[in-house]
Amino acid sequence: MTSRREFLKVTGATGTGLILGLHLEAKPKPGEAAKVEFRPNAFLALKPDGTVRITVPKTEMGQGVRTALPMALAEELDLDWSRIEVVNANPGPDFKSMQTGGSTSVSSTWNPLRKAGAAARQMLVAAAAAQWKVDAQVCSTRNGFVLGPGGRKLGYGDLAEAAAKLPVPKDPPLKKASEYRLLGKRMPRFDGPAIVTGKAVFGLDVRRPGQRFAAVLRCQVPGGQPKAWDEAKAKAVKGVKAVVKVPTGLAVVADSTWAAFKGREALAASTTWDEGAGKDFNSAALEAKMRTALTGPGDEAWKAGDAEKALASAAKVMEAEYAFPYQAHATVEPMNATVQLQAEGAELWTGTQSPNRAQNTAAAALGLKPEQVKLNVALIGGGFGRRLGTDFSTEAAQVAKALGGGPVQVVWDREDDLRHDLHHPATLHRLRAGLDASGGLSAWAHRIAGPSILRSWMGGQKSPAMASAEASGALDIPYAIPAIRVDYAEVEAPTPLGWWRGIEIVPNVFARECFLDEVAHATGRDPLQLRLDLMGNQGIVKFGRDEADIRRLKKVLQVAAEKAGWGRKLPAGRGLGLACHAYDGRTYAAEVAEVSVEKGQLRVHKITCAVDCGFVVNPAGLEAQVEGGIAFGLSALFSQITWDKGRTVETGYHDFPVLRLADMPAIETVIVASTEAPSGMGEPPVPLAIPAVLNAVFAATGKRIRRVPVGADTFK
Repeated sequence: MTSRREFLKVTGATGTGLILGLHLEAKPKPGEAAKVEFRPNAFLALKPDGTVRITVPKTEMGQGVRTALPMALAEELDLDWSRIEVVNANPGPDFKSMQTGGSTSVSSTWNPLRKAGAAARQMLVAAAAAQWKVDAQVCSTRNGFVLGPGGRKLGYGDLAEAAAKLPVPKDPPLKKASEYRLLGKRMPRFDGPAIVTGKAVFGLDVRRPGQRFAAVLRCQVPGGQPKAWDEAKAKAVKGVKAVVKVPTGLAVVADSTWAAFKGREALAASTTWDEGAGKDFNSAALEAKMRTALTGPGDEAWKAGDAEKALASAAKVMEAEYAFPYQAHATVEPMNATVQLQAEGAELWTGTQSPNRAQNTAAAALGLKPEQVKLNVALIGGGFGRRLGTDFSTEAAQVAKALGGGPVQVVWDREDDLRHDLHHPATLHRLRAGLDASGGLSAWAHRIAGPSILRSWMGGQKSPAMASAEASGALDIPYAIPAIRVDYAEVEAPTPLGWWRGIEIVPNVFARECFLDEVAHATGRDPLQLRLDLMGNQGIVKFGRDEADIRRLKKVLQVAAEKAGWGRKLPAGRGLGLACHAYDGRTYAAEVAEVSVEKGQLRVHKITCAVDCGFVVNPAGLEAQVEGGIAFGLSALFSQITWDKGRTVETGYHDFPVLRLADMPAIETVIVASTEAPSGMGEPPVPLAIPAVLNAVFAATGKRIRRVPVGADTFK
């Protein structure tokens, strides 16, 4: 069985390949003076004035990597935080496999960045010791200075030239946690002031001399193509300069985004389409196929014991079906990219989670080599996995090529964004639980049916990892049940699919944790106590090639329940519900939701979240990630994408709602201290929000909700 974690490593989502691409050269390049900058590695450049530029190899999209990652390097180098500049890494010889996803930014770069800082520190100390003619062991560092015997002191900038002549240490010693001055402290966002003052540059902010703007008229059915059109209709709109055919549709090019959108609107009225093979696709037909697949053949994802035999001999069998819909990313900043052709190549500006892939696909579209395309990574106004795709940046390259120049910025509007998203697919779940004569769980079976994200991502090819990838969150069940079977039945759909914050783990944990809640109530057990009993005294449990430490999960569950006041008496119509999960076996989280239902209206009052993600680099950043993850999960509780006649029914925030400020519950984040290495926090809070809330709804009302989204008629 191939685990999700291993798949991410292979595809580059963890950024592991970055380490192999480091340029560890201390000496100046030809034609450069060493006194200009001391660059012992790809992450760090020390200027003569003592200012340090840190290059961050992960894309900033609100998760705080431009703060957390520099903290790791700055700690080991003993930098003055106020003298730091932070820049994004761009694809090149030093950064050959950049990708931001899978909640791996800190965990995959933690050690390389610390080692980069420690190596530079060791070189600077050696340079100072040589100048003072003392042993390096009697020197120390602090706030950008090397301190020596007798009160001697030299700034890093003063030592840059001498340090650059020294060999780079291969395995420099790292600080102990007890020595940290920055790591583990609450630090504000490094780029916060620039964002709130409007100085930060997102993809949509890019402006180049002579820039034009393009809006692409695409078929509402994914993959459809225009048959006939009258470009004069678009050109009649003031500001429209050209209409060009590209593989995704018709690009209307203008001197402003408004003119491009209005020109596209005029062009649409004259355009007829070949809608292709997907024109009859609809949600109802897909659900019928998925329901059939729930009892047909499936691919095994995980097995322990003989679940079918145990179910057949059980004193009682419980069964339920859970449903999760298509979801969109709905990022606040819609997709966009700017491309300019040049004499010997091209330049691309965009916010992307896959810089190297974006460079490669743009180059292919332009008929260039990747190294001929300079990619500038912009800040991202929401990624959630959507910008792991490169369709939008490739499209911009195609528009620029069709125009024969540039610069041109292709901008999507909200309807483009929802209709042509790389959606998260719908799934149906059939769960069965076998109970013995005393009400104990003797068997567990979970069948998942739906389209495969992995197949879509792999160009339509079936992968051996497909079943285990689509069953993430179901196969890694943390409960000691004698017989378990988890399998997956693929149901094909003609819709483009992509990674979504929390991916398959969100629907799978929703079904798993809600059904376990059903078992608890059906057997007269407290939902918390049942989970604790089923975890028992388990330690590290293996799920194929992956594993999780159930002791850590048990601890966060106990902490969350205690902090939330589990078991306290609540007013009528109010309830508590909980859920927990070991995310990829690396991050352990539990959530307790407090809700009320009055006059058919669901209100989430508070969510208490306890997390163990190893050592916490920046507690302020972690809390922001927890809050954002819960908000994302709650948004999914109330939203869906549906299909009719091959196209999405939903076209904007008016019918695809995202959580509003007024609906955001109070969130209490409890960090369970750990000495383990840091792990991720971008996704782990997301999957728990829905089951915690819906289990609380049952506690409050006695109504079991097995289908997302929750709508106005749910409580009628």
